[in-house]
Amino acid sequence: MKKVFLYFLVAVYVVATLSISGCANIIPPTGGPRDSLPPVLIEANPPDSTRQFAGGKIILTFDEFVELNKPQEQIIVSPVPKISPITDAKLRTVTIRIKDTLEPNTTYTVDFGNAIRDINEGNEVKNFRYIFTTGKYFDSLQFAGKVILAETGRPDSTLIVMLHKSLTDSAVAKEKPRYFARVDTAGNFQFRNLPPGKFAVYALKDEGMRQYTSRKQLFAFADSPVVISGSTRSVILYAYAEPDTAKAPATTSIIPSRGTAIPAADKVLRIQTNLESGTLDLLSNLEITFTAPSSSSLSLSTFSLKNFERRSRGDCSTSRRSSTGRAAPAGSSGTAQ
Repeated sequence: MKKVFLYFLVAVYVVATLSISGCANIIPPTGGPRDSLPPVLIEANPPDSTRQFAGGKIILTFDEFVELNKPQEQIIVSPVPKISPITDAKLRTVTIRIKDTLEPNTTYTVDFGNAIRDINEGNEVKNFRYIFTTGKYFDSLQFAGKVILAETGRPDSTLIVMLHKSLTDSAVAKEKPRYFARVDTAGNFQFRNLPPGKFAVYALKDEGMRQYTSRKQLFAFADSPVVISGSTRSVILYAYAEPDTAKAPATTSIIPSRGTAIPAADKVLRIQTNLESGTLDLLSNLEITFTAPSSSSLSLSTFSLKNFERRSRGDCSTSRRSSTGRAAPAGSSGTAQ
């Protein structure tokens, strides 16, 4: 009997508790903090900084699934090959397939920029580089500088800096550069792992061609070739684009008030006459009509033909008096009205 009474009390307590607190809220698990770490390289085959490289493929393995963001814009291979390598990402690996014949005793770098990132959160691997050489030694010289806009003095991160082995002026328009580097947001650039030598230095707006194609293109160049050595000084390049001079010059037939700015559409005075085939009968009056410009700030000058008529008559009379015994000069046998 006591057990039955005890069970009854427990049941009453449970019912009372549920009626007071109501139904429980179901909250999904948060999943933990957001992943903010970029992928980490765990293996490279062949290893980074390989000497006497002779393969045609490079495989980079990371600790999580990765993808490539705008690889054609961000990945830079130096020296610039004639045929660009093919780079793709699959699962945790990034593969580089070399399509061009590698030069002997040459240091190559593959600069990914910020192209490699994880799939889930888009965390980027900042300034990732892979380097190898086909010889026994690595080139280790550097060259740095800055590019600013000549008109404003500000940087432009869309510019690239190029090094050409050919020192002729036409090389920047006809040939691919030997090396090139991007400009950062402060206008700075830096070349690493360069061999010793003499190079022509150019900077231009990167439009995919990496060549100078138009006068409207932002362009800069060093006054003289740069000799790459252990003591090469930095340079400052001033980028400039020629202004568009194709606009037709504005014409005007009237004089505006001093200090008044007039739109181009208001500067034309259109005139019509009563001439027929460019001639006018001497007994007829010359009529000139025109459409006044729309600007109310313009002043027009009046023109009187009285003095011209008097001078014309006087000239004609003089011509007749002086032509005694001779034919009168052409055009002097009448008066202009």
